[in-house]
Parts: sequence; structure tokens; C-alpha cells
Amino acid sequence: MSHTTLDLAAALHDRGARLTPQRQIILDALCALGGHVTVAELYERVHADFPAIDRSTVYRALAFFVELGLVAAADIGGATVYEIAPRQGECDHHHLVCRDCGGVLHVPGPAFDALAAQLAADHGFAAELSNLTIHGRCRECAATAGT
Repeated sequence: MSHTTLDLAAALHDRGARLTPQRQIILDALCALGGHVTVAELYERVHADFPAIDRSTVYRALAFFVELGLVAAADIGGATVYEIAPRQGECDHHHLVCRDCGGVLHVPGPAFDALAAQLAADHGFAAELSNLTIHGRCRECAATAGT
């Protein structure tokens, strides 16, 4: 997903913040890497072109973007990965992560609407099912394992 169709300066301004050059560089690198990026990968990309930007700046910027809802974080394979968050009206997605091969399958958010409805009906619980990561075995690994 890309941020080039968003007016990030306006989105940040609406939230009482501004788009600094460092934040712009970090967002550009995140988009260039294509999402599901670790802090280490993002830092390497940013630091290669902009050595003055240190690792703590990348951490702070990502935490800031996640807090504002501009970037989504997910735990995949024991690491936190980041990607540009879906814009309002776009479909959120979730991750199915294979414990054997490490493959990641994206599942559209509405696939879990029935689960949210069931939780509400059975427990009166209004679940916020966004950016889920579910671990298990993919079809190919399950077939190989005979399960």
C-alpha cells in the first residue's frame, strides 16, 4: 500500500502534528519496501541514504504513526512488522501466518465479521477485530504433515 495518494501533511495537521522531513523519509522508505517491514529493515533503508537519522528516530516515528492510525503494526513470525494502514473506507486485512514455512496470507477484514457478531451475541462483547494475526499451518504444510 502506498501513502502517495494521501495528503499526509494534512492528516498530521488535523491531528495537531506536522510532517517533518524525517517523518517523510521514513514513510517513503516504508512504502518503498512494500509493507510488512521490521524496524531493522526500515532503519537500514533509511540510514543508507540518510545517515543522520538514527534508529531511535525510526522507532519514535513508527510509534507516532501507529498511534495516529497512519501505520499498522502486526506481530508476524515473532517480529513486529509495519505497513501503511488502510484508509477509511478501505478494507482492513488480517494475517494468517504459517508456523512451518513462515508464509503470510492476507485475509480481508469482513471475513471475521461473523466472529465479531458471535462474540457480541454470546458474550455482549464488542470486539474490535482489526489487524489480527493468527498462527497455524498453511494448506501446503498441513498436507505435507498429513493433518
